[in-house]
Amino acid sequence: MLKALNAIRFGILSPDEIRRLSVVEIQTPETYDEDGAPISGGLMDGRLGTLEPRQRCRTCGNTSLNCPGHFGHIELAVPVIHVEFAKYIHRLLLATCRGCGRILLPDDEIAELREKLEEERSLFGKVSEEIILEVLRRAKKYKRGRQCPHCGARQKNVKFLKPTTFYEVEGEEEEGEEEEVAPEGVSQRLTPSMIREWLERIKDEDLPLLGFDPSIARPEWMVLQVLPVPPVDVRPSIILESGIRAEDDLTHKLVDIIRINQRLRENIEAGAPTLIIEDLSELLQYHVTTYFDNEVSGIPPARHRSGRPLKSLAQRLKGKEGRFRGNLSGKRVDYSARTVISPDPNLDINEVGVPVHIATRLTVPETVTERNIEEMRRLIINGPYKHPGALYIIRPDGKRVRLEFVTDREKVAAAIEPGFIVERHL
Repeated sequence: MLKALNAIRFGILSPDEIRRLSVVEIQTPETYDEDGAPISGGLMDGRLGTLEPRQRCRTCGNTSLNCPGHFGHIELAVPVIHVEFAKYIHRLLLATCRGCGRILLPDDEIAELREKLEEERSLFGKVSEEIILEVLRRAKKYKRGRQCPHCGARQKNVKFLKPTTFYEVEGEEEEGEEEEVAPEGVSQRLTPSMIREWLERIKDEDLPLLGFDPSIARPEWMVLQVLPVPPVDVRPSIILESGIRAEDDLTHKLVDIIRINQRLRENIEAGAPTLIIEDLSELLQYHVTTYFDNEVSGIPPARHRSGRPLKSLAQRLKGKEGRFRGNLSGKRVDYSARTVISPDPNLDINEVGVPVHIATRLTVPETVTERNIEEMRRLIINGPYKHPGALYIIRPDGKRVRLEFVTDREKVAAAIEPGFIVERHL
């Protein structure tokens, strides 16, 4: 049944939604057994999708051609900060009470700002960033050693040390929300568990003033308890010439996350010293952070054994070769080239000069006829590297012959007939 699409709404997945989307909980870092079959409960579990052409997905029953892939999930032993939300977490900690979670403003000011917000929403259908920033500006004044106007709890300033560390400090707040601070003068370090509990105390009616729609984005969801595991077709294995199976960079990072997560859970259950728990928690935070973004400032990038930095989720999206600019915008395609034009005194006014290395890459499909068959044979014999030459032959049955891998091009040239298509150099 077809439906009209009216709008797209973005939100944050809750832990329950991640579990509902998941088809399997990933519990082991192992991928394949000795026979080369995916291990159940591992990162290449058959329920996450299939890569083999003749193999059917254990979730939807489709082959790799039609299976969209399915998400799994990892239950984290301790909460972990999502690095991409750290800036917004800092804003919320500055604007809300550490005791009751209310916005650090008197009720009359909250009512005034709420009225202003509703008025703007009714007039324009959306809320501008200005009202939210005004709430944050006013609320930050109460962090300077003052009391919460609702519960009376004494407030402390919260400092953010990139990428994911938060401290409570005594004294006046200085300008700059994300200024890095040294641990000196710190009264308490805020762990992800403490931050999540703090954010859980923020009431739904206060969230619109802080820029959140509680129906699709509760603030505590920015602290991860459950990590989604992408389908196998997002991170396919490749088989090298030696027959060894090589895993994708995302799979490598997920293996690290599962191993540290298991060690952390075992130590918690065994009652290990607090120092060990804290060290393992920080290591888990590091691996989750570099899984999302391996170029974040403040921490060293995760690397292969060869020393090459791993390509994480953010690196797949960002930059010229990323999904948006490289793929979705469609600027990089086959059979086209571009250049900065410049004049040439050796060219006529109706001529265009093309460099040889471009002319040998761009091809023009030309159908073989009785009149041009000898010329086409000459181009085929020249091959892909000598201009004028050809790259491919397309037979009438649609089969393509790549001349780069043909050793006896004279024999192939003699075999062409009218009706063949030669993809010749420009």
